[in-house]
Amino acid sequence: MTKITEYIEALIFSFGDGITLEELSKRTKVDPLIVKKAVASLNKSYEERKAAFYILTEGNLYRMRLRSDLLFLVNDTLKTDMSKGILMTLSLIVLNGKISQAELVKRRGSISYQHIKELQSRGLVSTSKENGAKVVKVTPLFYDYFDVDKQEFKDIKDTIKEEVTKEDNTIEYKGN
Repeated sequence: MTKITEYIEALIFSFGDGITLEELSKRTKVDPLIVKKAVASLNKSYEERKAAFYILTEGNLYRMRLRSDLLFLVNDTLKTDMSKGILMTLSLIVLNGKISQAELVKRRGSISYQHIKELQSRGLVSTSKENGAKVVKVTPLFYDYFDVDKQEFKDIKDTIKEEVTKEDNTIEYKGN
């Protein structure tokens, strides 16, 4: 099993945008259950030796990620694969906890429909009907993707809301 684990590690590392379970299975010629066990074994090994990386599972996709406590070393070199517009839409969803699609479109424009589809395809947001309105909210995968603890994130979000409220209360309109 160690050779298979080596192969899987090499493949996940090489496919920076992620590789599917099916592709890993096909390339290593092993059953998907063995692939899953190998990934679990790799993550356990990384955790035990406090490795810099871990393997993030996003639905059926596997990606190599840097531990969050080491991100400060490379933050200036990292770029997200999401556009600024998508990140702005996601930010509104996150800061509101959940938001109606109509409100999102009102605040971000009709491009929000495309952003929601993109974010759903990545598994970061979900939609549901509440009182006849379509509501958008983040999924548990959002926290894994951005490698943040749910409670820690709630605290950060509350702090941001407090700061924005303070700022809104101190702004005076001085006219033209």
